[in-house]
Amino acid sequence: MDSTEIKDRLKRTWVPFFSRFGNFTPIQELSIPRILKGENVVVISPAATGKTEAVIAPVLENMIQKGHVQAEINSIKVLYISPTRALVNDLYRRLVDPISYLDILLGRKTGDRPKIDHRKLPHVLLTTPESFDSLIARQTRIFLDLEAVVLDEIHLLDNTPRGDQLRVLLSRLRRIKKGIQYCALSATIDDLNIGLRYFNDPKVCFLKSQREIECKLISQRDFVRELFHIIQERRLKKILIFFNARSYAEAFSQKLNRPPFQDAVLVHHASLPKERREEVERQMNNSNRAILCATSTLELGIDIGDIDCIILYRPPFNVSSLLQRTGRGNRRTNTLFALGVYTTNWEKILFEAFFQCAQQGQLFERRYRPSLSVIPQQLYSYLYQRRRIGTTLKSLYNILTPIFDEELVKIVFKKLIDEGIVKEVRPRIYFVSDRLEKKIDWGKIHSNIAETSFGEYDVFDVTSGSFIGRIFYLQEQFILGGKCWQIVQMSEREKKVYAKFIGHASKVAKIFEGKGAGNYDYLLSTILKKKIFPEMAIKEFPCTFDGTNTYIVHLLGSLYGFILADALSVEGIDAVDVEGKLLVLNRFRLDQESFPVPRHDTIKKVIGKNIRRLEDALGSGAYFYDLPTHYQVEDHYMALDIEGFLEFLCSMKMLNLELGLFRNAVKSLTQKD
Repeated sequence: MDSTEIKDRLKRTWVPFFSRFGNFTPIQELSIPRILKGENVVVISPAATGKTEAVIAPVLENMIQKGHVQAEINSIKVLYISPTRALVNDLYRRLVDPISYLDILLGRKTGDRPKIDHRKLPHVLLTTPESFDSLIARQTRIFLDLEAVVLDEIHLLDNTPRGDQLRVLLSRLRRIKKGIQYCALSATIDDLNIGLRYFNDPKVCFLKSQREIECKLISQRDFVRELFHIIQERRLKKILIFFNARSYAEAFSQKLNRPPFQDAVLVHHASLPKERREEVERQMNNSNRAILCATSTLELGIDIGDIDCIILYRPPFNVSSLLQRTGRGNRRTNTLFALGVYTTNWEKILFEAFFQCAQQGQLFERRYRPSLSVIPQQLYSYLYQRRRIGTTLKSLYNILTPIFDEELVKIVFKKLIDEGIVKEVRPRIYFVSDRLEKKIDWGKIHSNIAETSFGEYDVFDVTSGSFIGRIFYLQEQFILGGKCWQIVQMSEREKKVYAKFIGHASKVAKIFEGKGAGNYDYLLSTILKKKIFPEMAIKEFPCTFDGTNTYIVHLLGSLYGFILADALSVEGIDAVDVEGKLLVLNRFRLDQESFPVPRHDTIKKVIGKNIRRLEDALGSGAYFYDLPTHYQVEDHYMALDIEGFLEFLCSMKMLNLELGLFRNAVKSLTQKD
């Protein structure tokens, strides 16, 4: 179907959705014919390519032609699920005019706007997974006339507790209403089978990024001066800067408040009230000249107008996040202009690797694993849905077993029975207990979002109280600033550690010193290593022996480095990970070319000892601790893809370097900015 035919088929929706553009984007030409045929689709393309219109226009066109969305019809026909309240509000602003033009009622339901008028239900309802959960549990009947479901920005939910929660909710929806058409929208991803997890027979409409990324890396020392030079040289007017911490966003909003951006520097982060964030979004959208300092809150597709330049202050956590952020850039051209600001030479290497992977379409996303905390959360939600008549264990299996093993569901359910969270009122008929009533009253059972801090630990000298530095993952003994420390006291809530000095680590400091972090996928280590040791084969990693200790450059990142060192220590090797880059094996010499690989059961012991610390890093869901302890360990084990990680370690080959050569080679990891 060519563009003329598509236009002819969109008899009612062409004018409100596409006439102002005059033509269709490539992804719209791919997707619209399939949706008009009633097929289930997954639309995969970069940001700002018109995915929303590619889906909503043909869905509405089909229903208008069938006479299913007339003004007098009081029922929800289209359910549009978006990851966040902010995106729902942004979608509402973008869609309310074209949809109202068609005499179709658009509504939204979020935690901020919890009420729906049952006397006049919207034909199209915008909502979040949590509000969808609340509706299906509390007002099930409003979905009886549903004809289409749109899953927006599905890549932001997939492979998280919220993504699996949504999978179960759709399973529950299919028990209420069959014959629904499904459409999912996603930015560029590695896994083209993503749609199969959410609905049957998805047809993939995939458009590779056609936008070039022009990137420039600058040192934080010269950041402000260099930025204003670039602004003048390139005549930049609207700039979006991403920071990994709110404090940086606030601090730099003051430093950048100078001509030609005097009083035109805005701040956007999650600590600001919703009303203030929305006002900032409007100001940025309407301004001709402005700088916006933001955190990850603006990674999503919230409309803030055309942006001339994206700046990343320090590398994001992974390649996908970098793509998401740079994708917010200028929608008027096929070239994105991005600046990366590094504070150490290691961050410069990370930026180079991330941009290289982004340009080549290598995202290194971790393999999908189901999130087990969804089991208790969905048990509570479904039991509440059936609160008047109760439910059977078989019904619970039916909604959960498309994702989870039946035996696993049975074990979790037994724990909830034994603890009195679920009660058996009649033989094999189950209800929620009074213990859940408070959470139910406050709507808490519908959210699987856990509070996480996702940050470094501030380390203090327990003797003097002085601040030593920051580190991501801690063993009982660790190296920081070229010294050895031992944990004395630790506060997970405040992310503070008090440690005592137990000796100098001069040899380590001479070989490897500096700061680095990373929760990136372990497979990215081969790309990073290639930038430092370009002559080595892909699976070769350098090591050296100084007569006492062995040093291995692994570049696996802080998370995997911490687990690896802890596991080897349990197995009798005095191992220390130095900031996700270097493994130190004290008083140990490798007698083979292979990497020292810990056993599976040892890693499970390490996970068991560090459940809370890892849960904060992995974001395992609000109901994670309602799982039996064994399954808490299993959830982390799967989320970390330990099977794949150990397989990767087994494939690594150690290449022994002379000590002096090794030191020279790793200078790029240790140099300060």
